[in-house]
Amino acid sequence: MELLLGPDALRVHREGGFPPGLPGHGPCNLCRHRGGAAVGSLAGGYLTDALGRKRVFLLNMVLFAATGISTLFVRNFASLLALRAITGFPVGADLASGYAFLMETIRPGRREVTGTMNTLMASFAILSVNTIALLMMLTWPASAMDWRVPMALSALPALAGAIMVLRVPETGQWRERMEERVTFRAMFRSIFSDQTRRRASVFSWISGAASTLEVGTFAFFIPVIVSGLGITGPPIGSREVTIAIYSFGVPPAGIAGPLLLPRLGLRKVSTVGYASTIVSLVGAGLSLVLRQYLLVPPLFALLFVWGGNHWNSQPTLTSQSMVADTGYRGGKATGFSNFISLLPTFVTVSLFQGFVHSVGLGLATLAVSLAPAAGLLSSVLVFREIYGYSRDLVGGSRLPGGPEEGGAARLEPAD
Repeated sequence: MELLLGPDALRVHREGGFPPGLPGHGPCNLCRHRGGAAVGSLAGGYLTDALGRKRVFLLNMVLFAATGISTLFVRNFASLLALRAITGFPVGADLASGYAFLMETIRPGRREVTGTMNTLMASFAILSVNTIALLMMLTWPASAMDWRVPMALSALPALAGAIMVLRVPETGQWRERMEERVTFRAMFRSIFSDQTRRRASVFSWISGAASTLEVGTFAFFIPVIVSGLGITGPPIGSREVTIAIYSFGVPPAGIAGPLLLPRLGLRKVSTVGYASTIVSLVGAGLSLVLRQYLLVPPLFALLFVWGGNHWNSQPTLTSQSMVADTGYRGGKATGFSNFISLLPTFVTVSLFQGFVHSVGLGLATLAVSLAPAAGLLSSVLVFREIYGYSRDLVGGSRLPGGPEEGGAARLEPAD
């Protein structure tokens, strides 16, 4: 939905009756959506620990379906912005409940692989919504409904998810700890009392912020970059280029990471991802500065989708949710980590365009490479491999207290 409104938001803004120059299109829309997701990460995540993984996941699906269907009745851009803010709540909360489900129902060695597939599913969603929007615009090029219908279609998978989760039992770990109420203070005390949890959590926070900075600036503005280079025009538009980039980039990147995870581990996947992202951003920035435009969209944008959209993001929430104690896994750990990753959104979408106007697109792209550089350092210097970690499942700690400090993670094959 972000990419749907990204290139089309100004047109929707005009259709909503707003005069040019009013806030609300493009970055303002994304800020409201991510603001709702930030609230959902903390509040919805807290409810995941208090009410259970299944109940909150079901609530998220119902909210997704309700807001999707409500899009059909939007008549101005202001109401759309309010609806997007509400939609953001389940976007943040479903990561907390979803990862808690995975980490408590799938055995070590498998749950890591499943957790890293989140980026693949997200990219397929981006690819799908852009394809649906393109087909809608080709079918009804003059219709004002073309931007509402693809957004409303998000209700269909949400309803399917709600129906399927009805048959899924609550996790046994949560039922055993359902009476336990863990405060944020106790959560941080538990995290920082154990070396493995501390390193994984700090890595997750840094990596999440770094990924958001790079994706929130470079990837979100791929249509702007492509249009600015003058390579678009009938019959090729920015959406067609975006679809082409994701079509070639998503399958190898989203599938390769989980497949290689048992051999490489989370740390190496993250390191390779950040290194690829640095190469793509530095290469794209230098190409723009030197006016070698042909290299930007086909090569470096594709490399960015591999590294920035997938490999460096795949271990972020997976590692945090793996090492967290059951008493605070669902919201206070995974939700807080996702909240940290969403904070840079307000900076990137608000300042990046102005920064581009000040220093130029090439130098701005080079500056963005500092974000994956920070992520790379966190992967190399902070993170320690935890593939196969199982202390949260076998003899897991109860608060207050925890496992002995400095315990090494146990590596196990996926099979």
